[in-house]
Amino acid sequence: MRTSKWQMTRFSIVYLGSQSTMFLIPGLIETSSYQGWISLILGGFLGLILLYFTILVGKLKPGIGWVEFGAEIMGKWLHGIIVILLLCWCINYVSYDIHNFALFFGGNYLRGTPPLFIILVVGLVIMYTAHLGFASMVYMSEGIALICIVFAILSTYLFIQHAEYSMLPAFIHYHDPRIVIKDSITVMSWFGEWVVFLFVAPELKISNKIMKPLSLGGITVILIVLIVWLMTMLNFGPYLGKELQFPFLQMIRSSSNDDLLGNSDPILIGIWSSSMFIHSSFMIYVAYRCALYLTRQKAKKVMIPLLTVCSITIAFVYSMNVAVYYHNYYSFNTTIFWLIVEFIPVYYFIVAWVRSKSGKQLK
Repeated sequence: MRTSKWQMTRFSIVYLGSQSTMFLIPGLIETSSYQGWISLILGGFLGLILLYFTILVGKLKPGIGWVEFGAEIMGKWLHGIIVILLLCWCINYVSYDIHNFALFFGGNYLRGTPPLFIILVVGLVIMYTAHLGFASMVYMSEGIALICIVFAILSTYLFIQHAEYSMLPAFIHYHDPRIVIKDSITVMSWFGEWVVFLFVAPELKISNKIMKPLSLGGITVILIVLIVWLMTMLNFGPYLGKELQFPFLQMIRSSSNDDLLGNSDPILIGIWSSSMFIHSSFMIYVAYRCALYLTRQKAKKVMIPLLTVCSITIAFVYSMNVAVYYHNYYSFNTTIFWLIVEFIPVYYFIVAWVRSKSGKQLK
């Protein structure tokens, strides 16, 4: 099935927003406090630069996935090492997703349920969704993206009513350039996951026309996260705000409204759960494509279950020591590793540009 560029816009909103809208805010409030809006805007647009390089690399062979033609740019062995790095990153990322899901439901709705049970159920759903293929994930994200945007707009109306606007001057007068730079790099790692979009071919031909839709999707997510950050700060302040594990959900639960918006936390949970499944399934799909390249298209039927089991195993290990999980998840070293992977399109563009200047073109 072929997908359109505007379908990719909605898919990018679901993919990028699934984690950043829930887990980026508390850490950003803790480190940046009142100046977090600067880091969000700067880091978000730095992430769009990685999208630009992703499109440039994808255009080199628009109808072929990067994993297939990358060896012509970097050489067989170096390309293989980078594919292994991306494969490991995807598996590790999915393990974070699964553990986040287990933490959320285990701490809020399924107290007393063994974490392994939740992890296994989530893993099975992710495995099944990944089996459906990329085009199916795009179609699943159609309605979710629209509901997410509408819900963000309506819920903002709810939060504005109880906001403490006396904090607004602090957003302008409180600055620390060192913190801004460091947190902008962290935000960039959240919004710079465009490297996986090199795997949308051949379902979608990568060209200049896709730059605008994907940029619109990225900017939409930046604005949604910025609104959530702003409402969290104005409703809870920097000290209580950094203690919230799920700011958006906890803002809704703390509302005194008895109308639909005041009791809409099940809607939010449904949106996030669906988007998380799509995010994780796409990561497994990318890992699957990487694994098939490394094994020369062998063991196709068992590859997705095998990769999912790897993520489930890591998630279970994290559930046995949550302190290690939190340290790894929010560590700046993890941010650097994320960026090393997300800069893959930059590496390939530079090498391809140097090769073109020396007269060596792709076949």
